[in-house]
Amino acid sequence: MLDAITEGIKKWLVGCFAAAIRHTTRAEDRVLAIQWLSDSRAVLASDLRPIEKFKKLNTLINSRTAVSAIAKSVSEAVSNYRKSDLPLPMKIALPATLASLPLVGGHAAGIAAFGGALGVPVLLLIFLGTAGITSIIEAVVTTPEARPHIAEIIDAIVQDERLRRTSAQMKAAMKEQPMDPARVTVPLEELALRAYLLSMDPFEFERHTMSFFEAAGFEAWATRKSNDFGVDGFAIHPDGLIIVQCKRNSSDNKVGRPTIQQFKGVIEEQTALRGYVVTTSTFTDEAMESAQLSDKLIIVDMEALVRWHAEAPTFL
Repeated sequence: MLDAITEGIKKWLVGCFAAAIRHTTRAEDRVLAIQWLSDSRAVLASDLRPIEKFKKLNTLINSRTAVSAIAKSVSEAVSNYRKSDLPLPMKIALPATLASLPLVGGHAAGIAAFGGALGVPVLLLIFLGTAGITSIIEAVVTTPEARPHIAEIIDAIVQDERLRRTSAQMKAAMKEQPMDPARVTVPLEELALRAYLLSMDPFEFERHTMSFFEAAGFEAWATRKSNDFGVDGFAIHPDGLIIVQCKRNSSDNKVGRPTIQQFKGVIEEQTALRGYVVTTSTFTDEAMESAQLSDKLIIVDMEALVRWHAEAPTFL
């Protein structure tokens, strides 16, 4: 029961931060806020002593006027928690939960911390931890109004601890000429849908494909620039990185075994959670046999892709 209350409080606090950021009037300020959160996450994940973490987190809040304003907004929302829509058990538990946090020299942050405009956000960030900060970032960047500066947003996302085993080269590819997912309005009739998919521009097809991952709740994007890894799209699953290769091929141009073998190598080298090869054609028998040898690789041919349009896929 106590764990459920704590998780409920964390979810509410993530919402407070996300709402404060989304309500900023300038997209540039949202980018600054995301960078602030990313930097704060790095501080919490560091080996610094608690007092040094506290000082650095405080310094980050004071570094930009926009960030200070967001922090103040969060403070006000939390200070008025009694008037919030939190369930009563969580309202009762909130002060004691935050007061139990050891901060500086083993001393707890007393309820008086609610009186400090900047002390409260630092306290809350420590309470939420790296996973909670990641949840704030994801809550912000999945909203359309936060996405004009997608390159800067992705720059913050690739610092996520879930990507710690991803190579520097792959992270560079993730940030190279990113494109938002964009679901295209397609014909409902199956034969017309197949014809439309086959006629799509390759970049349009990549963005359309990645829109299914975005619709499933993941931060996702495509990349316009080709890279040595053969990756056309990326998605951040709660458990790690998903990489996607898109093949907008003609019906008779099957995806062969060499493509599958190369992509399996990328999945393993980058310790990706899963890889998808999505095509408008089919796969050779040798390619399918090779794919079956990996539990991390999913192949999606035209038949499966058509089903994606009829019934939203799940990405486990």
